[in-house]
Amino acid sequence: MKWELKKHDKNYLTLKSKEFNESELITGLLLNRGITTKKEVEKFLNTSESELYSPFLFENMHEVVERILDAKKRKEKIVIYGDYDVDGISGTAYLVLVFRKLGLNVDYYIPNRAHEGVGINKNLIKYLVKKNAKLFITVDTGIGSKEELLMLRENDIDVIITDHHRPLDAISDMKILTVNPKISKNYPNKNLSGSGVAFKLAEAVYETCGVSKKLLYDYLDIVMIGTVADVVPMTDENRFIIKKGLYNLRKTKVKGLKYIINYLKINPKNITTSDIGFYIAPIFNALGRIDNSKMVVNFFIQEDDFKIFAIIEEMKKANKIRRYLEIEIYNEIEEKIQKLNNPKYIFMKSRNWHSGVIGVVCSRISIKYNIPVILVSIKNGYGKASCRSIEGLNIFDILKETSDKFDRFGGHDLAAGFLVSEKYLAEIEKYLKKRLLTTNKSSMEKVLNIDAKLGIEEINKNKLLDINRLSPFGLDNQEPNFIDTGIKFVNFTKFGVNNRHFKGYIRKNNRFISVIGYNLGHKLKLKNINKRYEIVYTPVFKSVRTDLFIELKVKDFN
Repeated sequence: MKWELKKHDKNYLTLKSKEFNESELITGLLLNRGITTKKEVEKFLNTSESELYSPFLFENMHEVVERILDAKKRKEKIVIYGDYDVDGISGTAYLVLVFRKLGLNVDYYIPNRAHEGVGINKNLIKYLVKKNAKLFITVDTGIGSKEELLMLRENDIDVIITDHHRPLDAISDMKILTVNPKISKNYPNKNLSGSGVAFKLAEAVYETCGVSKKLLYDYLDIVMIGTVADVVPMTDENRFIIKKGLYNLRKTKVKGLKYIINYLKINPKNITTSDIGFYIAPIFNALGRIDNSKMVVNFFIQEDDFKIFAIIEEMKKANKIRRYLEIEIYNEIEEKIQKLNNPKYIFMKSRNWHSGVIGVVCSRISIKYNIPVILVSIKNGYGKASCRSIEGLNIFDILKETSDKFDRFGGHDLAAGFLVSEKYLAEIEKYLKKRLLTTNKSSMEKVLNIDAKLGIEEINKNKLLDINRLSPFGLDNQEPNFIDTGIKFVNFTKFGVNNRHFKGYIRKNNRFISVIGYNLGHKLKLKNINKRYEIVYTPVFKSVRTDLFIELKVKDFN
């Protein structure tokens, strides 16, 4: 891994520090994130609802709201149809909750990943007919074909699509009410999550009704979970959604979230995007990957304690199964990779893999080797694929060129998926091999960006509180990385599958501090116990009960 330390001219840094009225450390962090004016600094550090864009910048929003309010007036049944990942589940739960508060007649449907997949099917049509649904609203998903849309129209059901994926042109010639930042010419924030788009829809409905938006903001912790889970840029409106959502979790109005935070032993006053991404989102995802995502929507809107506890128990069971399946698949793939000679990409398929967990394995392999990874689970004559890519290589565009072969296809620049008949798999593998082997090898080297030199003896609670004003951290606002030298590792232990991680303490002069290193267990050897290292780290707050202490996340060391 290549390290790159960002440096600024000393005079320029001093000048900007005075202009920003910030320390040189914070000024450097802001400049590293492309924030160069006083106005940008104030907006970034003090984001509020005043920074949100009008939802009516979406071209079809007036017509969309008119159709929803017409359904309210006629007391028509509205069914919210969400994708089965955390983003789709969160957005669906949010719309159900805030629409019911307005008196709309709303129900919801989440497809079973294993048995239904994404798409309009006979089970769904039966459900809609049984419910006498007249309006069908999607969250985090589109309509994949004209046939699906015709099935809905034949049953006298109107359609509103809310999505944030880059759509194909399959139904572009059919008039559908759509709210999607990726295809909007006017809406400035192209990086909303699916649940974020649902929030903008709710905003427009509440605004038109002349109802206070306070309730919408009070439940933004639901939208925040979907937004963090979907790994969208932590900038623009997403920054407000995440900051407000994390703040709401301190005293959440969602009863289920209180219980899950307690179960995971997370201090709600110190909860971060990392806690959401590594602990909360996976346990929600587990039900959708292994069993039934609809239960998770119920978890968000349920008020009955007994039912909430029952759902949490199902989540725990599903999470154990998910972990087991992931480890099995991951180890199998790792064994195969060891026999390859520095692969530039991975394309593997199996009839034994659970389609619900290959996405997580795909991400882990891609991050570890910094290469594109495509994993395909084959069942009943079809291959279901999860694809992950690396910065600078747009997997969506590559796959789009052969999308005429897919039954289903969607995703983002760095993450996509498709469903295809098994008879086309060899052809698609051959095509991907040709395209992915043309990638410039130099762009494949992983770079670890370092913000500044900062000795561990300088780290204290006040300084970390100051640094954390730049949070939430994530895509396009990465955690600040610092470098220090002369570090000794002491009292460390390894943990995780195959001892992938380590935790313990580091020492420099008279300063001891707790550390944790993910996916670095292989680099730390007992025989080098007396060696002094150069480390790259991120300081974070950790809490045990009411105690708050500083821990360093070690990103790499030499």
